[in-house]
Amino acid sequence: MRPARMRSGRRELMTDLTPDALRAGALLAAGDVSGALLAAQSGLQAQPDNAELWNLLGVCAARLEQLAMAEQCWRQALQCDPRTPDAHYNLGRCLMAQGQLAQAEAHYRAELAQRPEHAACQGNLGVLLEEAGRLDEAEAQYRLALRLRPQSAVHCFNLGRLLYRLRPEEAEDCLRRALACAPDDVDALNLLGQRLAERGERAEAETLLRRALALEASHAGALSNLGLLLQAQRRWAEAEACLSAAAERAPEQAQVLGNLALCLWRQGRSEEAEPLARRALALEPSDADAHQQLALALAQQGGWEEAETTLRAGLDAQPLHAGLRRNLGYLLLTQGRWGEGWPLHEARLETAPSPALSSPRWRGEALAGRRLLLWFEQGYGDALQTARYLPLLLGRGPARVIVACRPVLLPLLQAQGWPVEWLPISDLAGPLPAHDCHVFSMSLPGLLQPEPAPAPAYLRADDAGRAAWRARLPAGGRKLGLVWRGRPEHEFDHCRSLPDLEMLLPLLALPGVQWLALQPELNQAERDWLRARGLPALGDELADFAASAALLAELDGLVTVDTAFGHLAGALGLPCALLLSARHADWRWGLESETTPWYPRHRLFRQSEAGDWTAPLARLASALSGDPDLKG
Repeated sequence: MRPARMRSGRRELMTDLTPDALRAGALLAAGDVSGALLAAQSGLQAQPDNAELWNLLGVCAARLEQLAMAEQCWRQALQCDPRTPDAHYNLGRCLMAQGQLAQAEAHYRAELAQRPEHAACQGNLGVLLEEAGRLDEAEAQYRLALRLRPQSAVHCFNLGRLLYRLRPEEAEDCLRRALACAPDDVDALNLLGQRLAERGERAEAETLLRRALALEASHAGALSNLGLLLQAQRRWAEAEACLSAAAERAPEQAQVLGNLALCLWRQGRSEEAEPLARRALALEPSDADAHQQLALALAQQGGWEEAETTLRAGLDAQPLHAGLRRNLGYLLLTQGRWGEGWPLHEARLETAPSPALSSPRWRGEALAGRRLLLWFEQGYGDALQTARYLPLLLGRGPARVIVACRPVLLPLLQAQGWPVEWLPISDLAGPLPAHDCHVFSMSLPGLLQPEPAPAPAYLRADDAGRAAWRARLPAGGRKLGLVWRGRPEHEFDHCRSLPDLEMLLPLLALPGVQWLALQPELNQAERDWLRARGLPALGDELADFAASAALLAELDGLVTVDTAFGHLAGALGLPCALLLSARHADWRWGLESETTPWYPRHRLFRQSEAGDWTAPLARLASALSGDPDLKG
C-alpha cells in the first residue's frame, strides 16, 4: 500500500503566507530539509502562534524521521488554527505510521470534512481502512481518490492491488492504468506480472517482471514471481537463481523462503528444502503454506511421522485449509491408511479446477430412482484406475448413470457394455443432461470400497482391433511394450521420465525379447534412435485408448514409467514392470513394496537414489532374464 507524502499545506492566496513560512516552504521544496527546519524554528520565535509554521516544522521533522517532534508540531498547529490546511492530514499520517489507526482515521476525516477534494487524504484513508481489514470501505475510498485524481499512479496501483486481493480478474485494468501513468513503477510491474502469470500469459508476465528487475534488481517480490513463473515452465536453473536471490534479499519473509523450498522440493532436493521450510515455519508458526512445505520436504525423505505431525499442527491452526487436508490425505493413502485418507482426499476438489455443478454431490446415500452424473476427473490414469468402480456403482440401483469423460477414453469405455450414458467432454464448460446428483471418479474408492481389493482384468480390448494388431506383430519371442516418458506438462515429469534413451540399452540387449516402442509424440531424436536400433515405433498409431488397449492385449507385457499406459495394462490384466522415481512417486504405489493392491500383475522397480535409474533398470533386466511374467 502506498500512502501519499506529508504535505506542507496550501493556501488559495499565496499572500496569506508569512515571509518566514514562504522562506521555509521554498527551502523544503528545494530539498533543504534542515534549512527549512531552521527557518521555521526562527519564524516561530517571532510568531509562536503561526499555525502554518508549526505545520511546516512538523513536515521537516517527519522528513528527518523525528515522528514524536512532528506529532507535537502538528498538534500545536491545530491548536493554533483547527483549519490549518493539511495539518489534520499530516497528523493522521504520523499517527498511522505509529499504528494508532483510530486516531489517524479521525484526523483524516476531519481534513476531508474541510476539504473533501483532498485526493491524497481520500487515498490514505483507503490505505488505513485496508490495514484495518475494512476492505469494502477501502475500495470505496480508493475509487473516490481516483475520481479526484484519475491520472494518479498511486491511486491506480492501490485500487489494483486491493482488487487483486478481492477480485483478481478486475485488477488488471487498474494496474495497466498505473503503468500508463508511471511506466517505471516497479511495484505495478511486479503485481501485473504476477497476475498475468496466474492467467497463463507467461510471455508478457516474464517481460514485465524482467523490466521490474532491470529497474530494481533487488526487488524480492519480482525475483520471487519471476522464479515461480520460470519454475512453472521447468526452467529449473533460472528459477532457482531468482528464488535464491529473493531469499538473500528477504531472509525474514516466510513466503520467499517457502518459494525456494518448494522449488528445491519439486526438483527432488528435499534435503536442501527442509532447512528453508523450517526457517519459514519459525517465522510464521501459524502459516498453512509453511506447514505444507516442511511436511512435503520431510515426506520426500521418508520422514512420514514428522510430516504427519506437521500437517496436523497446521490443521489445528487452520482446520478448514484445503491444501493441508489434501496433503494429509495423500500422505495417509501412501501409507495404506485408506479409511483415514479417503475423506481427506476430497479436499483435492477445493484446490484444483473442477466443473461448477449445481446438483448436490453424492456421498454414498441410496441411489434408487435417482439420476447420477459421474465425472471422470484428473489424468487419464486416474480415469482408468477408477473405471473398476462402475459395476459397483451400478449395483447401487440408480435410475440412470451419465458418465462424463474425455473423448480419447470414450471408445474404450463404451466398448465395455456398461448400461450407462456417455457424455464426451473436452473442458469444464458446456450444458449437461438433467441429473439429481453427481460424483467425481476419484471419490468412488472411499464411497464404494475403501480398502483396495485385488482386481482381475476389468477392461477388455476390442476383438477386431486385437486381430488387426496380431496380424502385424512380429512372430516369435516375447513381445514387450516400452514407454519411457510421460506427458511433459505433468508437474513431476522431470522426475518420473527417463532422461536418456541410452539407459534402455541393457533391456534391449536381452535375448528373445521383441521390443515395441509405444511412446506417443516421439521427437525426431527419438525416432532416429529407435530406427538405428531397429525398434518399431507404434505410438503414432495409437489414436485413443481403445487402440492402445488392442495392442497391449496382444503383448506379453509392458515396461513403463508411471504413465496412463501402466494403468491401462493393469486394467487389462497384462503383466507390467513399473519404473518409479524415488522422489515424487505417486501415492497409489505405496512406500517400499514391489507389488501394489491396485494391479495384481504389476511389479514395481523403484529408484534407490533420487535421479538414478541405473539400479532399477538393472534389476528389471535381471528379472526379465528369468521371469517371463514379471511376477518375481
